[in-house]
Amino acid sequence: MSTTSLSRRGVLAGAGAVAAALASPLDAVPAYAAAKRGLLIFVALDGFDIDYLDGRAPMPNLMSLARLGSVTTNTGVMASITNQSWTAISCGANPDRTRNAAYYYDETAGVARGQSRDSAVEGLAQAWRPQGIQIGSAQWFILQDKGIAYGDPDGLYTQPGGRISARVDDAIAMLTGQPVNSGGTMVTITRRPDFLAVYSSDLDGDGHSFGPDDPRMLDTMRETDVELGRLIRTVKDLDLFGRTTWVVTGDHGMTGWNTPMAAQAVAALATAGFTPEVIGSGGRPSPETDVVLVSGGSIASVHLLGALATDAAAIDRAHAALADVEGVATVLTKTDQAALRMAPQYGQLVLELAAPYALSFSPPAEGFDGRHGSRAETKVPLILSGHRIRPGRPPQNPRHVDLAATMSAILGIDPPAQSEGRVLRESLLL
Repeated sequence: MSTTSLSRRGVLAGAGAVAAALASPLDAVPAYAAAKRGLLIFVALDGFDIDYLDGRAPMPNLMSLARLGSVTTNTGVMASITNQSWTAISCGANPDRTRNAAYYYDETAGVARGQSRDSAVEGLAQAWRPQGIQIGSAQWFILQDKGIAYGDPDGLYTQPGGRISARVDDAIAMLTGQPVNSGGTMVTITRRPDFLAVYSSDLDGDGHSFGPDDPRMLDTMRETDVELGRLIRTVKDLDLFGRTTWVVTGDHGMTGWNTPMAAQAVAALATAGFTPEVIGSGGRPSPETDVVLVSGGSIASVHLLGALATDAAAIDRAHAALADVEGVATVLTKTDQAALRMAPQYGQLVLELAAPYALSFSPPAEGFDGRHGSRAETKVPLILSGHRIRPGRPPQNPRHVDLAATMSAILGIDPPAQSEGRVLRESLLL
């Protein structure tokens, strides 16, 4: 197995040699599985930090795919928040183009915003459906109502909830032509999908609950791998493995926190002459507030209100006050944010918080919690394997925004219209 890794812990050190390439597709293919193009399976693992491949838990099924292709480090977008990240993957565009943002203050509406699925540009399903691509999505929600929907047998979306096993159940039903619950209606997909997305939130949910280094995360990693193995076995049983391409990645990584620093940030701004307030998603500031801070895990969006919004001296004063607060690693100006291709909705300043801090007034109830949002959580694994992949040829410096163009190339079609990523040709057999 060949690797190109940027892991903080040097994951996958000492990996073995590349396995033999896959055999040619079998001649006898079940009638239901007959299609002109191969199958592309996208496994979307929320919160799949690159450090989870450091050997702490065996993941034999995942690594079996890696041995047949490659595993490397994929770089996400800023901010490293779930919906922004999946939107960037689906659209092939950075947040300054998709306009998907999260955990910021909407001054026009006077309210703090959380996550949304909004996008100013088209995504994969919107681009691919008109080109004849049959799509199935087992809870990769970023495609819902953007080219696929509940009850649509030609572009089927399901959302079973629960753990990864429920999503794999739905994926297997779509692969085998069985009816599946889609928004309360049993639907049979018209034909075997050309593109099948399978989403799991277990790594993210458990990471937030326990923190990424909690021993209980080992069980989550094993569970994820077992279910991936079940999906692989189904593809093999259908004689599809030889012409199936696998893309496995995450949206963001995860670091931990247990130390609140909101009180210190508020005090620093107050000492600098401001009337600050920290609000959460859906919150509205008090009338006298002139600086709003909105927490987003390991980042915080800082908005100066009213006349202060364009007052360069006031912005510099807030910058200096916050830069001295313990736990603040970086203060990003608008110029910095533009260079990082961040969505324009963020405040005049964005704080990146060092571990183990968060913009909170109290520690997490469970004692330790996971967080993400900053550049420290942009590194995730990328596994490419199967029919259209060159064994042992990992892509060079892949990014989230490259995946839409790359998966479009694998399917032999055009990417979304505003896609700005490159095709990872060095890793493909086209």
